[in-house]
Amino acid sequence: PLTDTKLAETLETILKASPTAIGIDIYRNFSVPPGTKRFHKLLVDNPNIIVVEKHPTATTPGVPPPEVLAGTNNRKRVGFADIALDSGGIVRRNLMFNQNGDMVGFSFALRLALKYLASKNIYPQENKPNPALLRLGHVVFYPLTGDEGGYANMDMGGYQIILDYIGGIKPFPHFSFGDLWDGHIDTALLKDQIIILGGHSESVKDQFHAPHAILGYDQGEITGSTYHAHAVRQFLEAAFNGRNPIAVWNVWTEYLWIFLWTGCGLLIGWFAISSWILILFTAISSILLITACIFAFTIGFWIPLVPTLLGWNAAMALGTVLRSSEQRHEQQLLMGLFEKHSSPKVARTIWKHRDEVLEDGRICPKVLMATMVFSDLQGFTKISESMPPKQFLDWLNRYLGAMTDVIMKHDGVLDDYAGDGIKANFGVPIENVAPEQVSLNARKAVDCAFELGQELNRLNRESKAVDFPIVGMRIGVHTGSVVVGTVGSKQRMKYTTVGSNVNLAARLESLREVPGPDPHDETNSFRILVSAATAKLLGDNYHVTSQGSFHLKGIQG
Repeated sequence: PLTDTKLAETLETILKASPTAIGIDIYRNFSVPPGTKRFHKLLVDNPNIIVVEKHPTATTPGVPPPEVLAGTNNRKRVGFADIALDSGGIVRRNLMFNQNGDMVGFSFALRLALKYLASKNIYPQENKPNPALLRLGHVVFYPLTGDEGGYANMDMGGYQIILDYIGGIKPFPHFSFGDLWDGHIDTALLKDQIIILGGHSESVKDQFHAPHAILGYDQGEITGSTYHAHAVRQFLEAAFNGRNPIAVWNVWTEYLWIFLWTGCGLLIGWFAISSWILILFTAISSILLITACIFAFTIGFWIPLVPTLLGWNAAMALGTVLRSSEQRHEQQLLMGLFEKHSSPKVARTIWKHRDEVLEDGRICPKVLMATMVFSDLQGFTKISESMPPKQFLDWLNRYLGAMTDVIMKHDGVLDDYAGDGIKANFGVPIENVAPEQVSLNARKAVDCAFELGQELNRLNRESKAVDFPIVGMRIGVHTGSVVVGTVGSKQRMKYTTVGSNVNLAARLESLREVPGPDPHDETNSFRILVSAATAKLLGDNYHVTSQGSFHLKGIQG
């Protein structure tokens, strides 16, 4: 440590420059001869010198001031150097007063500030209606209560406020003792200033972290003397410029703030249109939040940034994950109903327009304008009875597979198999009542019916080659409004169309009054009956022959 002689020489040099106050941030509860008397005399003779002490705690005995200033008559010359630390050794609080036995101790920084203010004829004023609060000028220092955000339920012993790092982390001129002793300092710079003498070495454990430590270890490290200088400046700014201490929300307001940001982040993540938009929005919003919190801090308001930022981004990520999970569920539901019964093109269209199909995660029933195609084989019973089971099922699956490919080729949705019977829908499940779209769906259905017949001819030729029986096909096509939706149980559910118009298409397929197909004549191996409603939608490119009017069983009108 510095000898008393060296410390005395330092004080004498500084005193010649006429500073307003000198603070010795060095514990001097013991003598370091030689020069002890000389040092003590300087302390006694110069009332603008303030020394430090450390208050005792439950685990440490404390450090008293130099013995010549230890009496009660010199209390205004002594301030405690105790610092209230947050987790991680970060200094965010300015401890102004602290209980020391039966006495209330003033902080080292507050003693220096009051000494300086007194030289300007500025003194603490009585605060009404609560005289227990310190007031400098128009600024009242309200102590932390333990109900403020990160300090909820913490020990708020003494009189503490949030420390304001005005001007950045290290805005004060720093000089070494060596520069002073060697005459490298212009002592005129010290006139009317507050000078703080402190130690800064590995042997003197007097280093702490400012909140700036989150930017990097070195950028955030300060000495105890720098901390005291910041605390002094905070008092002077309040007295001279009316700068209020940093305001802090109570814990419930902070919870509400974080909850609102988290909730908004969850909603944005859920409703985000695309990942790229979400990423861009996240980056911009995070920058804006950080900027807003920094700006608020510069004007004296502390808004919790880190938990808000974490909650905001985590909630958006969670919202995205939940929405993706919901979309996967919806996709599984839709694709489970449509993927095996429609072409990839139709399946993609259904997924693109899923909001029109789904409601609260379920297929919503609705009335649509659709064209239904029913087909059935003539001679199927003969085949089923004349072929061994394995050969029969192989033949049936080959037939159904070929017909399904044709239906999907024309953007139809396969509704059902019933033995050899097939039901397909055109114009579902996406609602489009535009006349041109309804006509297009009808033409697709009729084109599909023609190709079903042509595919049957191909299969019949293959059957003839291996001496299998051949069959004819009856097809019924009708356009009208139908109810669409899912039927069945949770274990087995299917998407289908129901209603009188569906029955009409089925009745057309099975109509006996019109001559049926002749499987031995490829030009007449399939029969297509379309309703008048469908025929009106086909246009001039289709040759339609009227077969007359018939009364269909179960159909009125």
